[in-house]
Amino acid sequence: MNKLPHAGIERGSDGVELPLGLGMRLMQEPRAMTAFGELNVQEKTKLISNIQAAQAGQEAENKIIDTVACLRDHGSGEFRE
Repeated sequence: MNKLPHAGIERGSDGVELPLGLGMRLMQEPRAMTAFGELNVQEKTKLISNIQAAQAGQEAENKIIDTVACLRDHGSGEFRE
């Protein structure tokens, strides 16, 4: 991943900007990371936008935890369009 000039954001090889917190959680959950990788760019962008819509840091963290758990437990199908 190439680092962007924005703190806490990295750009994946598919061009999707991945928040650092989400990336760190995905690295801890290999099944979730695999499921995230199966999503297309539009699906990844929608998932990330949902997390970034959080109003406070704790809300964003909770969304990341819930999203990674869902990817881990249910695969990418939950986020497919």
